[in-house]
Amino acid sequence: MTSWWKATATYPPTWAAAVIVGAATWGLLAWLDPPVGLTIVLIGLAVGSIVAWPLTMTTTGKLAELQFAIPRVEEVDPAELAALAAELARLDDTQPAEQLAALQQKRGSLIAVLEHRLDSGELTYSRYLATSQQVYNSALDNLHEVAVASESISSIDEQYVQRRLSELADDHSDAESADRERTTLERRLALRDTQRRKIARLMAQNEAALTSLDRTTTALADVPIGKRPEDADAAMAALEELADRAGQYAD
Repeated sequence: MTSWWKATATYPPTWAAAVIVGAATWGLLAWLDPPVGLTIVLIGLAVGSIVAWPLTMTTTGKLAELQFAIPRVEEVDPAELAALAAELARLDDTQPAEQLAALQQKRGSLIAVLEHRLDSGELTYSRYLATSQQVYNSALDNLHEVAVASESISSIDEQYVQRRLSELADDHSDAESADRERTTLERRLALRDTQRRKIARLMAQNEAALTSLDRTTTALADVPIGKRPEDADAAMAALEELADRAGQYAD
């Protein structure tokens, strides 16, 4: 469920109404140039109109409609998934490709359990589906980043760099040239280490996503038909928290 203030703020007519009230108040003040008392009254009426707007939305049922609207779930393009799978298959490390397969399998399992436990028209069903999709999409984005980061350091030959550093340590013929080369080689290793730390962080985030999807699926599977899924709600709360964190990482 969306909070009332967020539903109100994201409703386009809210901003149109605020602009109209503001412009009308400013126009009256500029045209009439009223005394202080009347100015306060006009401003008070404007503020009152703005405050009354959510109440108007409530009485017409629009606020409830916006708060309980079923979120739309966008499916991932199969071609995009195939392209990502091909990128990951080219990596020396098999873990990213394995994560992709696990993500698809666990998302499929969650949807299958949802369909057995909840009606697809229920808000709870949509909430679970939309949140799990957000986590799934964020994990896919992480794998895209892993592929890019891995490609960026694929041409750095660590053995060559280490060998050259060892040779430079024993070469005293041209200290100045040796220092310059050593600096560039060390920078190359530093770039590699930075990207490796980034990859490790992204992979750890994805492992947390996989665990959260498993927890939600098993909690739903344990819910008796027709009963309130308290344990599943707790699992979904953790999944939502993970989705929020994924959004923060993206920023």
